[in-house]
Amino acid sequence: MTRLSTRSDWLAAHPPAAERLTQTLSEVARRAREGEDFHLAVREFLDEFALRVDAESRAAAIDERPPPTGEPRCDAYLGALAEHLAVTHELQRPPWSVEGDRFLPRFWFVSEVPGFRAISIAQAPAAFRRRNVFVPERSLHRV
Repeated sequence: MTRLSTRSDWLAAHPPAAERLTQTLSEVARRAREGEDFHLAVREFLDEFALRVDAESRAAAIDERPPPTGEPRCDAYLGALAEHLAVTHELQRPPWSVEGDRFLPRFWFVSEVPGFRAISIAQAPAAFRRRNVFVPERSLHRV
């Protein structure tokens, strides 16, 4: 019997049942619109997305068009995240992710800490950069 050293190892060896995976980008948008913290909702989505083991399940989490959040930066972020996850996991990019309201006219540095700007410029994945959303790449990974 192999000893599992991390929570991630254990979860990979014991994935949850598919019907328990319910987080979607559309749900993130709904939560943000209702006043929940957008970044917390995104982190919870990414936590669950990491547990999805097949392309069909991953696509189901990003395919549905999220409703507008009321905050253009969040809408652009969701478009970037959908495109980034599609590219990373070799999925079809959701058509909604490239709609005009998923792009910002000005730069947005997700972190307000000045020291993170250079890191964000250097590390932001292409899907984020092309929308003027700058986020460190490692903030998109959950372990």
